[in-house]
Amino acid sequence: MSDPKPPKVFISYSHDSQEHRVRVYHLLSKLRADGVHCVTDHLIISPPEGWRAWMENQISEADFTLVVCTETYRRRAERKEKPGVGLGATWEASLITDEIYRNATRNEKFIPVVFAQEDIAHIPPQLGQVTFYRVDLDEQYENLLRHLTNQPFFEEPPVAERVRELPPKIRAQVSSPPTVENQPAQAQTEPISSTEGVSRHENFVENLGGGVTLDMIAIPGGSFLMGAEDSERTKPVHRVKLSPFHLGKYPVTQAQWKAVMGDNPSHFKGDKRPVEMISWEMAVEFCQKLTKKTGRQYRLPTEAEWEYACLAGSTGKYGFGDDDALLEKYAWYWDNSGNETHPVGEKLPNNWGLYDMHGNVWEWCQDWYDANYYAELSKQGEAVDPQGPASGTSRVLRGGSWGNSQLFARAVYRFTNLPADRDLNIGFRVVLCRPPSS
Repeated sequence: MSDPKPPKVFISYSHDSQEHRVRVYHLLSKLRADGVHCVTDHLIISPPEGWRAWMENQISEADFTLVVCTETYRRRAERKEKPGVGLGATWEASLITDEIYRNATRNEKFIPVVFAQEDIAHIPPQLGQVTFYRVDLDEQYENLLRHLTNQPFFEEPPVAERVRELPPKIRAQVSSPPTVENQPAQAQTEPISSTEGVSRHENFVENLGGGVTLDMIAIPGGSFLMGAEDSERTKPVHRVKLSPFHLGKYPVTQAQWKAVMGDNPSHFKGDKRPVEMISWEMAVEFCQKLTKKTGRQYRLPTEAEWEYACLAGSTGKYGFGDDDALLEKYAWYWDNSGNETHPVGEKLPNNWGLYDMHGNVWEWCQDWYDANYYAELSKQGEAVDPQGPASGTSRVLRGGSWGNSQLFARAVYRFTNLPADRDLNIGFRVVLCRPPSS
């Protein structure tokens, strides 16, 4: 069996200093020694086609592009450098951005790498949700090499020749779990609001204790066209029908998180700011504790519920239509955030009274991600209350964040992360499952 063809990798970097150029050259040399076909401008004097065309060809032909992130690279990528200075990094960043924007799945080709902890803050927003590698650490360099060469991180365990037999188990008779209807009032750990708004499918307020409340918006049931045809991740467009549900008026705030969980993992502190640094697993734990605290069943929204609620009847890119110029009125994103989260509810709501559906923080959804899932749903004609794929490795994020451009704020945009991953631009909001009587 012949050896697999080595991947071709282009390294995009800024000429910060001679010391930095040497670090990049050492990375190139190390990758080449490990069987990766690596290219930078270290090895080129003056390409006959000109530097910009040469860069475009390298990025186009490469299997992967490593983006070496530094303060200088990000400044030049954002065109904030002095005129005529650092054009190479500016051109490369522009080409990378254009390719990502043309096809959102292409961001998987571009991998951020850093040489120091402080450089993590300088990863461009277009790559803010992509796994990065700190290549000065041996373990992370090895992980990068595995990524580039498609080598598994873990050895696949063997399957036993026989299925382990288990003794039969007698099913114990248990009483029905407590519900909103049958749970006694004195069993509540904290006072909650009346169930009247829930049963009538109206907006209501959950009392979390200590003066902290959780506003829930009644979302009407209905059908809509989910997805978009302009990206591999969002097509095909397919029809979805949803039952009514209640969705949090805002992303979960730090005050609400503390009222339920007792701590605050957020990087940007403030009771009215959205809680962040939240993994999918942490968000699910919050829903479980909120369920126990209130006697109502809370969970994360499905991807279909989230997009439906975000659009709020709109058929445009956003919940307010297609006008990109209006986004700043509805969202905190890269152009106006000042590189931080903001208190919820400061921007305009959508037509159903939901705030911060675009920007501020990414929001976890219940669903696993599967690239073929939309295609499977489309075969149903009209998918009713889809719950997402049965399994996967990554969970879905929606809405964009303070650290991302307007592309990521579109209602249809889908991003993914591992369930255990946390970041200072990731939060969530909750859904109340409809009680059977409603």
